[in-house]
Amino acid sequence: MREIAALREAFNDTLLSSKLEIQERTLDHIGKELHANFSQLVALININLAEMLLNCPSEMKENIKETKTLTRQLMTELKIMSASLNTDHIMRIGFAAAFKHELKHLEKHYEVTFTMTGTESPLQPERAIILFRLCQEILNNILTHAQARSIDASIVYSSDLITITIADDGIGFNLEKAYSQSAEKESTGLGNIVKRAKLIGGEVSIDTLINKGTDIRVTVPVSVQ
Repeated sequence: MREIAALREAFNDTLLSSKLEIQERTLDHIGKELHANFSQLVALININLAEMLLNCPSEMKENIKETKTLTRQLMTELKIMSASLNTDHIMRIGFAAAFKHELKHLEKHYEVTFTMTGTESPLQPERAIILFRLCQEILNNILTHAQARSIDASIVYSSDLITITIADDGIGFNLEKAYSQSAEKESTGLGNIVKRAKLIGGEVSIDTLINKGTDIRVTVPVSVQ
């Protein structure tokens, strides 16, 4: 029975790893498409608006100027989104920098605090990607469900461990119910976060209470033997 259980667990880990690889390729492709195609279209729109501004009636100039400002904001958003999806970019700048950029993007919606303690220990690129996507999923859950006003995040580097903590002051949730719902939907929700961490030798601990916010801690070894 133990051998069967071990084989089943190994199979599930391999299956999850394959799914994550496919997802990563898809996200990377989308990120590059956003940068190459949509950014180009926005640039062309901005050029057209500039030409219209030269020849339009004076009463329309203010509206066109406002539209040009919006297109610049859209271009900035596309660049940020493209970078967060692009695997090569994340590998190049490393986990900590990518995580900080992701938090920076949330500052327009939340009060965000971030601290980093210790000397950064670089992760293997593949493990860094999985850890980053895991943190993205936690942050996305805050955006989608938490109704929070603030996010407090930290990275602590020790000699052989990396500990990431992401806390919010949102509505919290029933942890047992959330795990049960996640199990029913297989690769979604909290279960997926725990599985991703396990895939890189990590562990996840979650403290939450209804109307008391949520504190999620991810601990990952710097290297896996």
